[in-house]
Amino acid sequence: MLPGMRAALNHHPMFVHFPIVLWLAALLFECLAVWRASDDLQRTAARMLYLGTLAAIVTVLTGLAAENSVPPGDAQRILGMHESLMLVSTSLAAALCLFAFFSRRNFTAQSRKIMLAGLFVLAVLLTIGTDLGAQLVFGYGTAVNWSTAQQQK
Repeated sequence: MLPGMRAALNHHPMFVHFPIVLWLAALLFECLAVWRASDDLQRTAARMLYLGTLAAIVTVLTGLAAENSVPPGDAQRILGMHESLMLVSTSLAAALCLFAFFSRRNFTAQSRKIMLAGLFVLAVLLTIGTDLGAQLVFGYGTAVNWSTAQQQK
């Protein structure tokens, strides 16, 4: 029924886009919440953050399972940096989730600015980490080159 899924060397690529878009949407809504001093926009930002972090956990798990599709050499070095950045990003997102959750009843203007700063740092880490992931795929053919995967076995 889903031939692309059966042909996939791993399932990590199916999940990577969810935390990216949800975390960046959280940053956008938090910017709007600070600008408009809006509790509704802040709650939307928090919900985007929560969903993105849940998606990131699944993405991290599928990424760890996909490590064996990375060819030896320089790609392993890039993988190490990508993995570290994405684990730090997911940890920061989890910390921001806790901050948003425990501050939800009394989210002040100062709290919004702290959240905005945290989401901005998250976006920077996310951008660098996803660039490294793209380098693995497009520069080294990781998880898209069947012959490379067969050589690993």
